[in-house]
Amino acid sequence: MIFKFKKIFFFIFFLTSISTNVIAETKIFYVDMDFVLSNSVIGKKIFEKLSIDENKKKEEFNNQEKELKDEENKILASRNIISEDQLNLNIKEFQNTLRNYRNFKSGELKKLNKIRNDEIMKLLDLINPIIKEYMQKNSISIILDKKNIYIADKNYDISNNLIEIINKKIK
Repeated sequence: MIFKFKKIFFFIFFLTSISTNVIAETKIFYVDMDFVLSNSVIGKKIFEKLSIDENKKKEEFNNQEKELKDEENKILASRNIISEDQLNLNIKEFQNTLRNYRNFKSGELKKLNKIRNDEIMKLLDLINPIIKEYMQKNSISIILDKKNIYIADKNYDISNNLIEIINKKIK
């Protein structure tokens, strides 16, 4: 009975010593991916281009909305001059034009959003191999996104290291 107890004790001791060694070798770091994407040279270029395209589209929308507002004011100004039937017809046409514009604007905003998401995914596809290589070189087991961490020591943040490496490898 005592011999059996010693075997079980040594077996449990052996298992716990193995698991603590495995835990001790696990390296976990975190990265602020938004910071990396927006502060790497390639990320800055992509976001600048996206911003320019989005601003052009917003300017077009503002111009179209100004034209629609002018058209609405013309219709309202003509209400005492034209017949009620013609006024109602003009209002219905304007409402159709306005509805079409809103649908067009919604579609364009969805396109811009899709383009933004696609460009970010392409950027992530470019930098993921670099991050994997960094993990292997530094024997890192896990890299977490900073958004999912409640609190951590800044010594475990590798964002700036990754930006430097990405800037060297992708130009």
